[in-house]
Amino acid sequence: MSNTPSTPAPQSPDFIDLPADPPVWPKVIGIISIVFGSLGLVCGGCGLAVMPFMGQLMGNVAEGQDLPPAYQPNLATMAYAGVGLLHAILLLIAGAVTVARKPVGRPLHLVYAALGIPLAIGGLFIQWKLQQENIAWAAQADPNNPFAQQFNSPQSRMGNMLGMAFGAAMGLGYPLFLLVWFGLVKRKGSDMGQAAEVL
Repeated sequence: MSNTPSTPAPQSPDFIDLPADPPVWPKVIGIISIVFGSLGLVCGGCGLAVMPFMGQLMGNVAEGQDLPPAYQPNLATMAYAGVGLLHAILLLIAGAVTVARKPVGRPLHLVYAALGIPLAIGGLFIQWKLQQENIAWAAQADPNNPFAQQFNSPQSRMGNMLGMAFGAAMGLGYPLFLLVWFGLVKRKGSDMGQAAEVL
């Protein structure tokens, strides 16, 4: 009798137990969050940097004429923009750890979404209030003032309404999606796939 060990029979490819491919969605959502967070960081940072000098810049354009409230320094608006900047940084971090399939990406996105909805509503209210102040200012300003003519025009008012609608869609759409996705659909860290690791 031969002592040579028997060679196992080759296994059919249909029965090879291969690890499942990790889901694609964490990287997709993570990249979207990185893009939105980066845009918010760049745009918000530039806007916050320009705000203190807006009155001076517009004053040069208006050649000494009165400026509407929209172009006057406003500490409340600057503070709100600063909070928005921190909010964008939070989304950027949440996107990065989600691309890396870290389970902590889920609670970070939920925190971002929970903060984002009231921030978006507050931003829309500030924008609406500022528009009303601009319209009231334009009604009493010199008719020859170019800013007064701008705020009194129907095109300007329509543009403001469209801008607010776009802002509402952008400010509320993604946070609401994240609340549903991470709050109702993907509720476990293991949903991110086998590559998920604890941060």
